Amino acid sequence: MKSVTNFLCFVFLIYLAEFLFSWSSPEASGDSGIADDLGENFVGIDIVNSEPCNVSITEESITSGKPSRTYSWNYEGSSCHLTLPLDDELYDNYKSRTRNRDYDLFASDPSDDWLIKNISDTLLSLSKDCEVEESKVPAFCISFVQSLNYTSDLASSGYDQYPRFPYETLYISGGDCEDTSILCVAILQEMGYDAVLLELPGHMALGIKCDPEQKCKSFEYKGSDYYYVETTGRNWQIGEIPDEYAGQPVQVIPVYRRPMINLDFKAKCEYSKKEGAVNINVTVRNVGSQIAENTTVYVALQAADETTVWDEVESSPIKVEPEEIYNYTAKSLIVPAGESFRIYVRASGEDMVSENLTSEWVKI
Repeated sequence: MKSVTNFLCFVFLIYLAEFLFSWSSPEASGDSGIADDLGENFVGIDIVNSEPCNVSITEESITSGKPSRTYSWNYEGSSCHLTLPLDDELYDNYKSRTRNRDYDLFASDPSDDWLIKNISDTLLSLSKDCEVEESKVPAFCISFVQSLNYTSDLASSGYDQYPRFPYETLYISGGDCEDTSILCVAILQEMGYDAVLLELPGHMALGIKCDPEQKCKSFEYKGSDYYYVETTGRNWQIGEIPDEYAGQPVQVIPVYRRPMINLDFKAKCEYSKKEGAVNINVTVRNVGSQIAENTTVYVALQAADETTVWDEVESSPIKVEPEEIYNYTAKSLIVPAGESFRIYVRASGEDMVSENLTSEWVKI
């Protein structure tokens, strides 16, 4: 009996040793993917460029509960560092905002003012510390943006086109051509330089006002010449354009504060043998970077000839702040029974392009 007990204890010890060995073995955790996920990418997105990244990014905390990011890059032999306060909650707030707005409005968005001023002031201070010539300060600022990772929209967001606010680009430590161009034009404008966005087929860059006598690639807009500036990739010089975009048509997009209205509506119809009464609930959202002053909402039931209306109403002038939503209800607009109509909604106001929306044709 004692020999049997000793034999069982011996078998148990062998089994325990094998279990402990397999548990501590690095190969045993290979299927979990935890180590690979942490090592490949700091922010959890695929990096498109295969060259070693020129920017080093670390995450730390300035004060308890307030995380920050530090970006490190080189400019003409000088090592530069820039620290920014970035946190998850504010990033989630930006992510929740609609992408249905023009590119320039991402750059002029007032929510980023504090961030862009922080970056501009820091870059100007760094340029002095690095003894950068005044004429080279724009190139120094551009080098910071160029050092960020290139990340496609599809890889980072799941969408073919997903323009980002400057805060988002810095939070994920990079972006594609429109993201870095939006960030760069915002920084340069804050520093007092005349800069615009340049849209090419399938690409975006920026332009900075230049001396027309300089022999670099530039584009004319309203009597001024703007150097081409490539923001995706490192070591592109001001006025240097990639071969694949040379000769391509360019649209110059000025960047300034302005309102922009997005419209949506829902309608409900109650009808009798004589007529129909239509209630329309209109949603007005200002996705611009400036207050929409004296904005009016016009609602009509258009007749089939599109030149006359069965009924119409217009709101009193309102003021809509950036990102603010205003709801307006047009009640009991009348259309005769048996007649075709469609709902037409228009928003117009000061310093803004009118926005209009129509429904399908219906018949009561």
